[in-house]
Amino acid sequence: MEAVFPIHVKLNLQEGKKFYRYTYNEYTTAYGETHRSELNKVFHVTLKRLETEGFEYHIEIFDRVHRDKELSSSEKDFLDRIAEINNDVKLITDEYGRLKSIQNLPILQNKVEKIVEKLSRSYVGKKADDFYQFLKTLYRNEDLVAKDFLKYNHFGMILHQFYGRYNEKEDQVRHSVRYRNFMDNTIIDIDESVQTEAIRYDNELLLLQYTGNIPSDKNWEMFYGEMQRKEIVYHSETDFPKLDKYKGQILLDFITKEVLEHKLTIEFSLGENYQKKIIYHIKEISHEEL
Repeated sequence: MEAVFPIHVKLNLQEGKKFYRYTYNEYTTAYGETHRSELNKVFHVTLKRLETEGFEYHIEIFDRVHRDKELSSSEKDFLDRIAEINNDVKLITDEYGRLKSIQNLPILQNKVEKIVEKLSRSYVGKKADDFYQFLKTLYRNEDLVAKDFLKYNHFGMILHQFYGRYNEKEDQVRHSVRYRNFMDNTIIDIDESVQTEAIRYDNELLLLQYTGNIPSDKNWEMFYGEMQRKEIVYHSETDFPKLDKYKGQILLDFITKEVLEHKLTIEFSLGENYQKKIIYHIKEISHEEL
């Protein structure tokens, strides 16, 4: 049914346990030829209210599979080892899912040291060394790790930014999201807003929908430079980075406000010769579906 305002979207439970399946599909098309990259994994979330204040999310990852024909087996192995850093994480949030701290950050920092030490025996060179140093620097700073978690991987799909109080039946710009995967060597910021007029709920489910837009021409030169480097033709006077589609849907339990399903579809283009489609999706699954 249509929403009756105000609507208060905040966590409301003592403890919850759920399995989710996460899929990430990326389609890059240049001159009509499409390359697909796919990442699948299963994760388990234990969510419980703390005696003091807030909530603890314990997130454990299983069965990570990366499919990409352009990656060698050694490159996939390298990425798998890096992903192991975050395969068991405990996060502390408030009732609105806002990340307050990473409870087991010292354990993650120790894992970084051990994994980097092991990888450095097999993967050498300046590029590898620079990446190892980047990882060590990143995990020394809790704020940077938190920002990294809240990107649209499985953490960001669960700890979404749309908990809150909705008072008026109009689009509300909620926050900005930074992407690095629209094109190699580029950065772009997207402003997201909930479509409050599209909020629906019943006694069991709550549906939030959101859209996104490119707010300015900031960093567009990075895209033009990369197009030139890749020798992809575009018209400098008429072609520009464009969002052809940016649509997200979050299905929550109406009582507890736990995420049951979250899907985001992005379609980006720069002229006729370059397109990118990205689909993020998590969905609750039963133990029998594992």
